[in-house]
Amino acid sequence: MGKTIVCPCHDVTVEDIRATHAAGYTHPETLKRATAAFMGPCQGKHCAGAVMALLRELTGGRDAPVTRRPTARPPLRPVALGLLAAAAEAEAAEAAASGTGGDVRTGGA
Repeated sequence: MGKTIVCPCHDVTVEDIRATHAAGYTHPETLKRATAAFMGPCQGKHCAGAVMALLRELTGGRDAPVTRRPTARPPLRPVALGLLAAAAEAEAAEAAASGTGGDVRTGGA
């Protein structure tokens, strides 16, 4: 049987959620930190329904915190994507100039 993905941004599967829940991560906030569900580019828009339904199923509907999805944390202030890209390029250039390794965006590969 194939894997059922509940968070397409981070490839989190039903099995991942079940195992993480069994390990004690029963609150949506702790589950988010353990699996990265809700933290992809969509910020949970694609996976929140499925992950929360699975959590309710796993807790038997007993836990009130499971009724709310984790808090979204937008940037402190708006940041232009061009500034972020320029910072990444500057880091890559600095790493290449210092001879410490390749491209920081790919983990130095």
